[in-house]
Amino acid sequence: MDDVLKELTRVLEGACGEVDVRLEAFLADPNDIETIHKLRISIRTLRSLLAFASPFLKRRRHRLLQADLRSVVIETSRLREYDVMLRDIRALNMPCGELVEKIGELRALERNRVVDVMRGRHTQRALARVRRRVGLLPWKESVRKRGVSRDDVLAVFDELVRVVDEGYGAVDRSDADAVHTLRKRSKRVRYVGEAFGELLGPGAVSEGARMKGVQDELGDVCD
Repeated sequence: MDDVLKELTRVLEGACGEVDVRLEAFLADPNDIETIHKLRISIRTLRSLLAFASPFLKRRRHRLLQADLRSVVIETSRLREYDVMLRDIRALNMPCGELVEKIGELRALERNRVVDVMRGRHTQRALARVRRRVGLLPWKESVRKRGVSRDDVLAVFDELVRVVDEGYGAVDRSDADAVHTLRKRSKRVRYVGEAFGELLGPGAVSEGARMKGVQDELGDVCD
């Protein structure tokens, strides 16, 4: 059981370190649209992995971790939206020079703002708190006493998969919010299956890969 907690901790610490790496890459080259995209993915991944581990964590401490991470990633949303708009407009293969130029100007302004925010006190303090709390994960007292078994984490993962599969069959595809929520849940399964493969086994890895298809299909619906 101690080995399970150690593996949960190892993966979460690795995901936390990935956020730092991606933030440094973005600040080094904020003009590269992939650097902001990968930073956002790294934060979403860490949030998903923490949510997966949340049944074993003290509730209030977990909420504080999520609040800090959300306060950082939300600052990057508009910049990513500009990048997606530019990508989609260029894919039309139509004369849209003035529109592309205008969005490019707005992106440049937003890029500068995001760089300032990412270098600023709030972001640095928020991520420092996350690093500290992930380094000393706030396990529930019952977890500290009895530990966590592999069956325990498998049960949590199976529930994640069940919720997505049931939702996929029942979701109203004209309801944008419901589709978006389900897509986020499918991403969570994917991230967890990929990151905790050694702990959960090959079945979880396969489920994570399957969720990529679900995620893409729901993304097409959202678009």
